[in-house]
Amino acid sequence: MKLRNLRYYLRESFLSIIRNQLMSVASMITVSCCIFVLTFSYILVANVDHVLSGVEDDLMISVFVLDEVPDGRLREIEARILSIDHVIYVDFISSEEAMASFGARYSDNPDFFAGLDIYGIRILPRTFNIGVDNIIYQDQVRRVLERYVGTDFEQVRNAQETVDTLISINNAIRIASIIIILFLSSVSIIIIINTIKLTVSSRQSEINIMQYVGATAWFIRWPFIIEGMIIGFLGALVPVLITFASYGEIIRRVDYAFPARSELFEFLSTHEVFVILIPFALFLGVLIGSVGSVTSVRRHLHV
Repeated sequence: MKLRNLRYYLRESFLSIIRNQLMSVASMITVSCCIFVLTFSYILVANVDHVLSGVEDDLMISVFVLDEVPDGRLREIEARILSIDHVIYVDFISSEEAMASFGARYSDNPDFFAGLDIYGIRILPRTFNIGVDNIIYQDQVRRVLERYVGTDFEQVRNAQETVDTLISINNAIRIASIIIILFLSSVSIIIIINTIKLTVSSRQSEINIMQYVGATAWFIRWPFIIEGMIIGFLGALVPVLITFASYGEIIRRVDYAFPARSELFEFLSTHEVFVILIPFALFLGVLIGSVGSVTSVRRHLHV
C-alpha cells in the first residue's frame, strides 16, 4: 500500500464517518459497550485469580495425626503425603509448637492454658499443614488423604467451601462476560454493516466513475474497510481510557471504606491489569470494526 494511497484512504474514511455521524456514533457506542463489558469482566476475573493465588498458602490442607501414632512414623507419613500429586510442601507442627502458638495468641491471658499439659497429655494434636500447587486441586488431594483417616489421621480439614465459592464466582463472571461480549459484538457488527452500507449508497455515483476510469477493486474497498476499523478503534478507546483513569481511584475508595482489606488480599496494580488489557481491548475493537466493514463491503459493494 503506497503512502499516497494510505492518506487518501484515511481522508475518505474520516469524511465518511463525519457524513454519517448518527450511524457512526451508534456504531461506536455499541463497540464501547462491548469493550466496557470486556474491561470490567477482565478486571474482576484477573483480580479474583490474583486473590485465589494469594490465598493459596492460607487455604492449605491440615491433617491431624492420631495420638496413638508413634513419633517414629511421622517421617514415613510425611514422605507419603509428599508423594501425592500436586502436593508441593508439608509443614509439620508438633503439639508443643501448636500450644506455643496458641499461647502467643492469648498472651493477654497467661493463665488460659496453665496446667493443661502437666500430665503430658497432648491438648492439641500433631498436625501436617499441606500446600498444593494449585487451589483447584485441594479437593482431589483431600480425598486421597481421607483414605488414612482412622489409621494415621484423626481428621482432614481444608477450606474447600471457601475455595469452591471463589472458583464458582470466577467461572460465573467468565461465562456471563463471554455471553454479553458475544451479544454486543454481534450488535456492533450489524450496526457497522449498516453504517458502511449507507456510505456505499451515498457514494455509488463516485464509485461508478472510479470504476470507469480504471480504479482497482481494492482501491475502492479500502476506505470502507478502514472506516470500520476506525469506528472500532475509537469505540474501544473510550472505555479503555475511562477504566484506566478510574481503576486506581476505585481501589483507593475501597481501601478508604474497608481499611482492613489490604491485610486480607491485594488488588492487581494498574500496570499489571492494563499492560494486557489495553492492547487486547483495542485489538478487539478494531477486529469488530474490520469484520463489520468487510462483511458490508462484500455484501453491498459490487466491485
